[in-house]
Amino acid sequence: MFDFEKFSSARFYVAPTVEKVIEFSPEGIDVENISKVLSLSVDAKCESAEAYTGYAEISGRANFRLIYLDKENTAKGVDYNADFTARVDGEFEEGDNLSCHIHVAEAEVGAKDELVLTAALEISVGRTRREELELLTAAEDCYTQRREMTLPSFIVQKTTTAEFFDDANVGGEITSVLSVNANAVVVEAAAGENTGLVKGKVYTVVTYIMDGEIHSQIFDISLEEELNLDGVLEGDALKADAFVKNAKVILQGVTGDNILRVEGEVIFKIQAYRCSKTEVIDDIFMLSNDVAVSRAKHTAKCYLGRTYLDEAVSGIALLGDNRPQALSVVALPYARCYLAKTYVAEEGTITAEGVVNTDIIYTDENGYNSVRTEIPFAINLGTAEDGIEYLADCVVMGITAKVRREREFEINVNLAVSLSKYVDVQNDYVSAVELGEERKKNTSALSMYIAEAGEDMLDVCKALYAMPDEILAQNPNLAFPLAEGEQVIYFRGLK
Repeated sequence: MFDFEKFSSARFYVAPTVEKVIEFSPEGIDVENISKVLSLSVDAKCESAEAYTGYAEISGRANFRLIYLDKENTAKGVDYNADFTARVDGEFEEGDNLSCHIHVAEAEVGAKDELVLTAALEISVGRTRREELELLTAAEDCYTQRREMTLPSFIVQKTTTAEFFDDANVGGEITSVLSVNANAVVVEAAAGENTGLVKGKVYTVVTYIMDGEIHSQIFDISLEEELNLDGVLEGDALKADAFVKNAKVILQGVTGDNILRVEGEVIFKIQAYRCSKTEVIDDIFMLSNDVAVSRAKHTAKCYLGRTYLDEAVSGIALLGDNRPQALSVVALPYARCYLAKTYVAEEGTITAEGVVNTDIIYTDENGYNSVRTEIPFAINLGTAEDGIEYLADCVVMGITAKVRREREFEINVNLAVSLSKYVDVQNDYVSAVELGEERKKNTSALSMYIAEAGEDMLDVCKALYAMPDEILAQNPNLAFPLAEGEQVIYFRGLK
């Protein structure tokens, strides 16, 4: 008599951020031979994430890239990996689909008896959980009040690896590579019938020694992957992320005329979501029997997709008065972007605030030197829509610096920004129906109902113990919702 159907829904959750400090002492470096540190860059990524009851277990790897001058004033570079684990407490259960993001908040170099590399990490873990809801879709011999219900659903997840490579003729003899820094970003993601198309870019900076001097070479590489995504329909929302799995440099060409080749792999992680409209029974009335209706609440977020934007920010880095004036910029071995918050400003614009940090290697009267700088920024990402929640992320896809005055650097940064959109879904639905006792027949020949403001046909049916077609036949001018004090008269033909 009462038909319930099972529907799949998705629920998002992000646990409180966990901070972790990694200290790493590499072997094989003579601390006494280090005269000056020029740059320390650190990247960290999740290798695996497993969900358990009440917590998530994260395994990750931090990559330290150090550039320094030795006692002979020769630039050298070293590259080290440090594995780590972390526990993130939260509302997790076994089987949850997890996503993990790691931000490097700070990186430092210490040297006493041995070299110590330190990185402060902020680890954020989110989960997507499939849930089943039983919704009332049909009822026999009843007057039903129906409505449309929005359900977020998680369709599929897939991970794929894409190779990238490029080369450049540097026109000289490379004696050593100091560091390789590669950032990957998605610039487009579109769903088709059982497919997904993802386009990305890899921005790579190689810092090296050629003819006794420090140089850098920039590579901007485009990627495109088409994946089979079973169950995906055109118009579904894709959440696509790109991570650099590995990057390396190969020297080619001939002596005195080297070709610098960079190659590696990028991991694309794609998740597909859908916000489905489903018609369900919101309330029922039965003339023959009392009916007890139980209700439940369903609260979730619908992922609506991402917009990909190119933004530019700029800033100034200053040297202290105790430093010699800068002569020229040599290299920026790395640059990181961190978005602190995304919000809608009073004027209705989507605003993202964050910071870009980098090390600038430059020359002064004493040779090579460096300065670490942070560029705070606030960018306008467009006009907000009512009821939509926004979350932005950013990756540095280009950075330049030049000496503007004696102790001043002008820095310009190109950012790739992904802007995700969500909408809150709150549903009150029928979770159970119990058939009660037979109704006592109303033996009065005439009944009158005085409505309260906003009442609908179901309220009138329950009050008069009559079906809608009978009520409308005798009150053809009724318009719903009813006004305060409106009268509905019903005459029964008694036998």
